[in-house]
Amino acid sequence: MKRAMRRNVCLSLSFMAFLSPGTVFAEDVLVRKATIWTAAGAGILTEADLLVRDGKVVAVGKGLSARGAATVIDGTGRHVTPGLIDAHSHSGVDGSVNEGSNNITSEVRIGDVIDPDDIALYRELAGGLTAANVLHGSANAIGGQNQVIKLRWGSVPEAMKIKDAPSGIKFALGENPKRANFQNTPTQRYPQTRMGVEQSIRERFMAARELLREQEEYNRLSDRQKEHAVPPRRDLQLEALGEILQGKRLVHSHCYRQDEILMLIRLAEEFGFKIATFQHVLEGYKVADEIAAHGAGASAFSDWWAYKLEAWDAIPYNGALMAQRGVLVSFNSDSNELARRLNLEAAKAIHYGGMSREEAIKLVTFNPAKQLGIDKRVGSLEAGKDADFVVWSGDPFSVYTIAEQTWVDGVKMFDRQADLEQRAVTEQRRADLIAKIKNGGKPADRKDDAAGTSTGKDEKPSGAAAAAPAAAAAPAIVHAARPVPYLDRLAGQSGSVAIVGATVHTISGSDIQDGTVIIESGRITAVGQRAEIPGDAAIVRAVGLHLYPGLIDASSTLGLTEIGSVRGSVDTAEVGKINANLRVESSVNPASELIPVARAGGVTHVLTTPRGGLIAGSSALIRLDGWTWEDLSAAAPAAMHVRYPRRPRESESPFAGPGQSKEEQEKERKKDLALLSETLEAARAYRVAVAADGSRVTRDPSLEALVPVLDGTIPVVVNANEIRQIKDALAWARREGVRIILEATAGGFGGGSAGHDVWRVAQDLKRDDIPVIYGPVLSDDFRRDEPYDTAYTVPLKLHEAGVRFCIINGGASDVRNLPYQAGMAVAFGLPKDVALKAVTLYPAEILGLGQHLGAIEVGRSGSVILTDGDPLEIRTNVVRMFIDGREADLNNKHLQLYEKYRHRPLPVAAR
Repeated sequence: MKRAMRRNVCLSLSFMAFLSPGTVFAEDVLVRKATIWTAAGAGILTEADLLVRDGKVVAVGKGLSARGAATVIDGTGRHVTPGLIDAHSHSGVDGSVNEGSNNITSEVRIGDVIDPDDIALYRELAGGLTAANVLHGSANAIGGQNQVIKLRWGSVPEAMKIKDAPSGIKFALGENPKRANFQNTPTQRYPQTRMGVEQSIRERFMAARELLREQEEYNRLSDRQKEHAVPPRRDLQLEALGEILQGKRLVHSHCYRQDEILMLIRLAEEFGFKIATFQHVLEGYKVADEIAAHGAGASAFSDWWAYKLEAWDAIPYNGALMAQRGVLVSFNSDSNELARRLNLEAAKAIHYGGMSREEAIKLVTFNPAKQLGIDKRVGSLEAGKDADFVVWSGDPFSVYTIAEQTWVDGVKMFDRQADLEQRAVTEQRRADLIAKIKNGGKPADRKDDAAGTSTGKDEKPSGAAAAAPAAAAAPAIVHAARPVPYLDRLAGQSGSVAIVGATVHTISGSDIQDGTVIIESGRITAVGQRAEIPGDAAIVRAVGLHLYPGLIDASSTLGLTEIGSVRGSVDTAEVGKINANLRVESSVNPASELIPVARAGGVTHVLTTPRGGLIAGSSALIRLDGWTWEDLSAAAPAAMHVRYPRRPRESESPFAGPGQSKEEQEKERKKDLALLSETLEAARAYRVAVAADGSRVTRDPSLEALVPVLDGTIPVVVNANEIRQIKDALAWARREGVRIILEATAGGFGGGSAGHDVWRVAQDLKRDDIPVIYGPVLSDDFRRDEPYDTAYTVPLKLHEAGVRFCIINGGASDVRNLPYQAGMAVAFGLPKDVALKAVTLYPAEILGLGQHLGAIEVGRSGSVILTDGDPLEIRTNVVRMFIDGREADLNNKHLQLYEKYRHRPLPVAAR
């Protein structure tokens, strides 16, 4: 019943007719005059045609004709690629992907729990994905059997399966099977070391080999002999492993470090089988020759790193390096969100390693098909292959391109135009249902505002906030924003620089062709086409390059986090709920390896923020260059950070099981609201007492830190995500008379729902002139019945409503990807000039530093980047960077490892 209800909702949302397996359109399908990426020997064809008949590709070329009445798609200006293929997915699984009760679970099958109604599959179709290798999780050294599927969303489980795809199984090495990051689990399970992982795999293969021997001996018996013999006992676990030894089942192994990769290669060779793919394989570039010699494929993340210890040496050049050494490489997602944009992940192989466009597209089409043994059917656009293809609005490697149509077996499974047309109907249904609930089950008049209808029954403040008298101790006036001082201890070391010949993108004004920018003592002193160059200036010749202000990420833990899973390297959150006196700047590590990596992405400044509790402490704007934390500090304290208590919701962790009940959550929420109000009331009383006679007042660091908030000297960044939580937070700010910046972020520093509801309160935000820190744009953490592009379109909706906002990447290790967050917003309607401002000028203005950062103007900081193209495009390189007029080194850990292993001599056996 539950699945049927979910399916009905999704059918109404998608406006698609989901056909039975094998059903195809009666007429031909002809795409005309498109740029066609064949992912085959023909390469990329311009102004070419694609002809499809009976679910198969008939021909690719020019001047093709369809028979009879045909579906004709005008491909002018559009690009067509094979359907994208994800070699590592967990989408479409009904329940958990891990059978964690045992270290060896080769008997379980993902194919038994395929959920064709998983909304993630539809969202992935909207990103051009047509096939996926759905894998068991990585909790086990030997996990369950995989299932290769077509994204025939809304069909039935059996129709999803590619019947002739070779059977496979998931292995896992390293931290996950040894449970390195799950030390709080009730019981410890063998293995706890990499040594134990190796031995547990070895022992099971020895047992499987023995079972095969027993079966062979039994099968050699005559029928009469079998009457007097006991057949070998069935063992589903060992039989699956026996199929590996017999070459009937492919091994797909999760792995990270080079030692474990090489270990499994040697173990496989000892037992006489071949690894099909190493999954993730983040240190594959270190043993690429050994992987190639073994004949294994590598299905990697494009650029993930530093989220745990075994990912510390991961580099974004990994895929290109392995391919250069002869390894068959694909890029995978391991993520419902990332699977929606694999085309852009492939573009990173061009940026990192210089892979050709023709080879890069194969990373997410032909190569994964070959790794999965389905390349005879899919992965390229060639006559006779399945008609799985995507019609893109432009170059599939451009961040501004979107999928317009996705076809599977000649059936259109996603159509953006149809999706858009259905949304008004869906919104009205939602409005009617909510109004009916509010009206006690009776239909209501259709005069409610649909934009705010998903708020639920109770949108009023509750608990301590609702109980507080209207005049409860809060000033009636919220202090206006104040300029923040910009600090630069090293200004005296900044000389004179003249950047000459670049296209200058001022951001605050018009672009200047063949411009000159003069920076002296850290500040811009001249901008124009004929600016006079000081005699002592270092001249930077920038003809053919582009000059932009440095990018700013307004919510990050950069400098406080090194390796996400290593507690000793993480200083983001303190115990306790009230920590207003904490200041981040003195805990920022200027020697963090993450900082140079972020610089390489064009980011010059970040707001490093504390996390945890109700009042987490104050943040600092840091420049990404300097010798000490004092050198890095550009503005501190920049803001006080508060997590506003959220409304109760259903919560369950895939690892820890069910969370608190709604009743328990509401009880805790009321306590938190009371504590928050009491703390601010105590701070007001403390301020009055100190002003009256400070010598007789016992100093309280926490209350003292809140005085600048009450005075309006610094703002409060309030994290709130769900619509009722946001409305509660806005009402709280008005009552308390504090100046706030709303942080609507996926997960937020307190965890929980994403910030994509923020557009639903845009009128309130505009009225109160409350700016928004929003992101990441690249997120899928929103309601099942919301449009697939919900997160992508929030910036556009805020912009249209006149709400001031900036876009963030968040986190620490992937801050370099900030420009791609803004680029995706452009793809879904945000004007490009606004997107650029959202990562430069707007964050500076929101943080009170608009007169110092975010634009190329006289008097502002000389924090600029030189690029060889559009900084929001993935393929663009940052060529040089200046922070406060001092050139910043773009070398980093990743480049160093790339250069080291790019020159690794061939192993003796491979020469």
